[in-house]
Amino acid sequence: MDVNSSVRYVPSVGPSLATRLKKLGIETVRDLIYHFPHRYEDYTLISDVKSLQPGETATVKGQITAIKNIYTRGGRKIQTATLSDGEGVIQVTWFNQPFLIKILPVGTWVSLSGKIGWFSKKKAFISPDYEKLSTIGQGTLHTGRLVPIYPETYGLSSKWLRSRIAAILPEALHQIEEFLPSSIREQNKFLELRQALEKIHFPKTLEEVEEARRRLSFDEFFSLHLTSLTRRQDWTKNQLAHRLIVDQEKVLEFIRNLPFNLTLSQKRAMREIADDLSKNSAMNRLLEGDVGSGKTVVAALACFISAQNGFQSAIMAPTQILAMQHFQTLEKILTPLGIKVGL
Repeated sequence: MDVNSSVRYVPSVGPSLATRLKKLGIETVRDLIYHFPHRYEDYTLISDVKSLQPGETATVKGQITAIKNIYTRGGRKIQTATLSDGEGVIQVTWFNQPFLIKILPVGTWVSLSGKIGWFSKKKAFISPDYEKLSTIGQGTLHTGRLVPIYPETYGLSSKWLRSRIAAILPEALHQIEEFLPSSIREQNKFLELRQALEKIHFPKTLEEVEEARRRLSFDEFFSLHLTSLTRRQDWTKNQLAHRLIVDQEKVLEFIRNLPFNLTLSQKRAMREIADDLSKNSAMNRLLEGDVGSGKTVVAALACFISAQNGFQSAIMAPTQILAMQHFQTLEKILTPLGIKVGL
């Protein structure tokens, strides 16, 4: 299966579930393997029944020896089962899952992971995760390990997502190409991409989780940075219809007419903006500064240069109050220079 194929072609998905996956931003096979867990349940402690203690989280493998539904007066449905590992037995309790009677009939070998508590004054597994076993030594996906928990949506549980990812990951990883040079990986001690994707989904230890996150986080920021550089490159290719001529004498006249002296930072910002306006490519600049640091007067210079070239300028503000304040400031600065300011 191609990683760029629609996720609807993943086994056990289809059109209906593909629509639900789209709500999670998953449309292709690649999207599915890049749908990362946001946390993990630690079910790595594998115990025998006799060793279980209330309050601990553990995994036990054994056989269902009894199971039934109990209906309370309040309409609740409680499922109680008995699990035996050959050395001991423990009660297992679920709530409002009557279908478990058919899924886990007497004689079923299961792996249970969850918290040990009390039910009806007896030590019990309370709402554990379960996984059917064909043999007692069978490897597990949903229990007995670090179990990934994914961002979910209605009708798509982490258990379902886990199963689908496990089914396609081995084949999909063969199609994932490493793009970081080995020198960068070695210098930063990054995992290879295929290793990182495998370990983020199905790690053996929390240390492997951190290794995978470190590599994949770098990839995300690296991609954002490349996108930003590409956009900047494309931006510089845009030719202006009118290149502005910056008259240095007029700029000095503008500065002399200000009712205050400019700071070094204001002068530097004005010089850089004036240089940008005189280029063939459009200016794309972010001017930052604290409240009262003089950003408006720097913007006023850009408006002044535009007016000297016969053009209008527009300054937008997020509120009416701020728009009025900018209007009053710009009117004081630009009107004495023969430039009309409107609100």
